[in-house]
Amino acid sequence: MATKAINFRFNGPTTPLSIPTYDHTKTNLGKLIKQYSGGTNTDIFAGPAIIGIARPWESSGNVNPGFFPHVIPYSDTIDWVFLSDGLTTAVSRKFFLYLYNKETGVFTWNGGITATLPTTTAHTIRGFRVSYETYINGSVSVNGTTATGVNTTWVDDRLSVGSRIGFTSTASTEITTWYEIGSIDSNTQITLTSSAGVIGSTNYVIEDLMIVLSSANATTTNGGLFLIKGLRYELFSPSLTAVLSSTNTDKIRATYWLGDALIVTNITPGGVAIEPKTSWTDQNVYVLNVTGAKVFKYNIRNSLTLSSGKDITSLVLQTGNQTLTGTLSVANNGRIGILNHGPGAGVQSLYFATTTRIYRSDLSIITAGNTLWTSDSMNEVPPGGTQTYPITNGMSSCEIAKDIDKLVIATTGAAGVRSYVTNYNNSATPFNHIFLVDDKQYDQSSADSGGVVHPSIGASTMSIWAEGGILYLSRNGTSALLNQLYTLPIGAHQTYAIDNNQMLITPSFDISDATKLYNVVTSHLAKLGTDTFSMPTEPFKKYYRVTGISDNSGGWTELDDYGDLSALSPTSAIQFMFIFKILGTTCIPSRIMGLTLSYEDSTTDSHYEPSIGNSSVPNRIFSYRQKTSWGGTIPSMRIRLYNVSTGLNVLDDNTISSGYGTFQYSNDGGATWLSWSSSADVIGNYIRYTATSLPPGVRIRSLLTIN
Repeated sequence: MATKAINFRFNGPTTPLSIPTYDHTKTNLGKLIKQYSGGTNTDIFAGPAIIGIARPWESSGNVNPGFFPHVIPYSDTIDWVFLSDGLTTAVSRKFFLYLYNKETGVFTWNGGITATLPTTTAHTIRGFRVSYETYINGSVSVNGTTATGVNTTWVDDRLSVGSRIGFTSTASTEITTWYEIGSIDSNTQITLTSSAGVIGSTNYVIEDLMIVLSSANATTTNGGLFLIKGLRYELFSPSLTAVLSSTNTDKIRATYWLGDALIVTNITPGGVAIEPKTSWTDQNVYVLNVTGAKVFKYNIRNSLTLSSGKDITSLVLQTGNQTLTGTLSVANNGRIGILNHGPGAGVQSLYFATTTRIYRSDLSIITAGNTLWTSDSMNEVPPGGTQTYPITNGMSSCEIAKDIDKLVIATTGAAGVRSYVTNYNNSATPFNHIFLVDDKQYDQSSADSGGVVHPSIGASTMSIWAEGGILYLSRNGTSALLNQLYTLPIGAHQTYAIDNNQMLITPSFDISDATKLYNVVTSHLAKLGTDTFSMPTEPFKKYYRVTGISDNSGGWTELDDYGDLSALSPTSAIQFMFIFKILGTTCIPSRIMGLTLSYEDSTTDSHYEPSIGNSSVPNRIFSYRQKTSWGGTIPSMRIRLYNVSTGLNVLDDNTISSGYGTFQYSNDGGATWLSWSSSADVIGNYIRYTATSLPPGVRIRSLLTIN
């Protein structure tokens, strides 16, 4: 038989990896796995989505750092990524918007707004969230600037002037022309700022976009919770559109101060956590207060009663003070959501960090005056325990990664302390993963082009948001050197990849002519960047299957690093799968360029060629000349004799058993024949097999292969 190879590159047709679209004739990609192309061999590869990077400080029209990402999944392709102003103190505060293309891994700077807050003393932002909802109730008809609704309750549902509205669809992504709402005149009438022409009764969509922030203030009683209403996408521009403070008018484009009292006591907020909207008049946020460790709960959809932009009617409750272990973090601390494991499985809870604990509070026990408003807590236990990694005592915030049902825990980054991804537990079980490293690399735009973009800690606090399997990490440095925004496809991490369909699966390969499989070798990039600045990529695992290929039902068997397939029986088809490590030191996903599968087919082994001169069919002798070296020892060889007319095998023997004949070799051209020896690995030697008997009157074809 002859050695054959199948060479495959990841440059062919692809299909998303899901039940209805799986196709064994194409490369199958999980939603976080991409196939890339370019001008060089190393630009053509498949693997997890590349690391995205944005540089807020260096963006056009901006000289401010951007912190605390909040992500809105706007479409299948685009995420809206909002950031808050990261300067320590300022009277007016800025908020920024990037568009992130999930297919290309590219951030696009959209711009920002500059908001004047109702208190004109310097603010330090401690918490930042965004509320985005679409309103589609009823139907509308339009005549010029007047939109008339049927079964609409625009006033009662407290929509805001300044929002944008689109017609003919209830899906924002299908709207091509947007109009600004100039006034909401009644439950059934809206006035636009520009004419939309004449449109008959149709569907519509209003985007309700608000910013929620908590801040500490140079004048302590001027801090607390603030709300910016009436926003729309177009306002976020490179010129940083101004948004003014309200005096006594609700539901307009303006900033509002939601005080807990005439003299605010929520003066040292540690963040803000936003609960999903329950109705158009009810959506709660929770502000952790560092002083005394209590929670303030507000309804941000309350109808405001204003004086100089301040409302004191939106406070729902405040708890009593509870003693916590560790210091309550003030870096955008607190996240509301549901985990499907641990002591709070299935329960809407508030998760937050102190320097030494992660706490959970069932929302049902966050009640007025309660001094025991936490449900349980989790100690910091690094993977492998403290004999493997030191405790950081520097946890700063936590985020719920729904796609993998885990908490992502960020740290202060001081002295290079790392971050975690883990289950929530209250049993001192070690955390699942530790990731990020402080290699001191700057990723500003003027850095050497030979460097490799990756989220290095840089002794900076990382603020985080997880959405759709993508982790957004903002390095909270207050300079162009250390203020970057990154993405990591953590949903494709190897631990969760198979359960979440985040794999790279090759087409099936036809190997119906194979008589023996050797191995599969992968071409991949083990490092990126030029020699001076190169960084290693994270490892990957590879698997194969030979059944259940056509309908994606077959199980997978992991391969070793050599890709050894020699123990596998010959089969008609084979397919390969790759999964990748993301959570590691560099967090740079590997890139698979292709693979080579080697096997022997059903022709004479490539080390030998038939020798007619030393063969004699009447004497049942079949001989071959060795033409290439085995490299030391000849493996067990197998000879099969076939009936030429019927194709049936009439004899099958090998050098180990020699049950039906005799193997010999010659080192003098066939003049002398010696007993078979596997050590006689010499080019020019001959091997012959003499069968004890064969059926009479049958034309014979011989086949020499590895056993």
